[in-house]
Amino acid sequence: MRGHGPDFLWPSPTGPLTTIEDDLAQVRATDPDVVAAELAEHARRLDPRTVPPHLYRALTGDPVAARDRLVAHQREAWRALVAPLWDRVRGLLDADITTRARQLADGGLEGIFADLHRRARWEDDALHLRGLRRGSLDLRGRGLVLVPTAFGWPNLGIGPTSATSAAPLSLVYPMLGAARLWAPATRPPAIARLLGAGRAAVLAETLVPSTTSGPARRVGLAPATVSHHLTVLRDAGLVTAERRGHEVLYRQTPPAAALYSGGI
Repeated sequence: MRGHGPDFLWPSPTGPLTTIEDDLAQVRATDPDVVAAELAEHARRLDPRTVPPHLYRALTGDPVAARDRLVAHQREAWRALVAPLWDRVRGLLDADITTRARQLADGGLEGIFADLHRRARWEDDALHLRGLRRGSLDLRGRGLVLVPTAFGWPNLGIGPTSATSAAPLSLVYPMLGAARLWAPATRPPAIARLLGAGRAAVLAETLVPSTTSGPARRVGLAPATVSHHLTVLRDAGLVTAERRGHEVLYRQTPPAAALYSGGI
């Protein structure tokens, strides 16, 4: 079962502002016949010597019950594993999307695939992917959705690969700057003396594009206080503010980055 999973569990995002509830609604709306077929295929790939009988029954029994149970587990996993980091993840995803859009505008498909992933290249009007199952897919009338992810580095994923599927094909690749998720924000003493400890802490957190709530939680300040600091930093030209749907993402400007690197 290496590299395989039921396609219906991983719907292609409908846009850059897709939420977890949007994704789960797509999964919940999957036709039961599709659920049954894909879970049965997945069950066939499992080693019967290591899988409990009740798991086989769950995979090959009532597809509606199995689908709804999987949606519930996906929601629980999101809340426990992803939601606490989502502010930082979302900021980096947004930055990746902005970078890829610029590459597409400047260099076309050759430009965007030049550094997307070492196993992906655009050549002779076709996308070539190394290390995946052999075969070819005609994307005309179907499209290709590029999906950056904070998880699974350094792997590349693609799906659904069924020739009969009408859903857009998704190419899932590691987002730019994923290591920043785990790097602690640094606040050199000189910057803290210049800006004040609270404001310097908030500015450090905007190395990764963030909303107000993320820095507030990480630096232990009230959201209203963080919002005030971000307004001052924006007015001083040290952060930018960009609206994304109902959110506003703040990120460091080049002068702020130079402050932290000792460039000015």
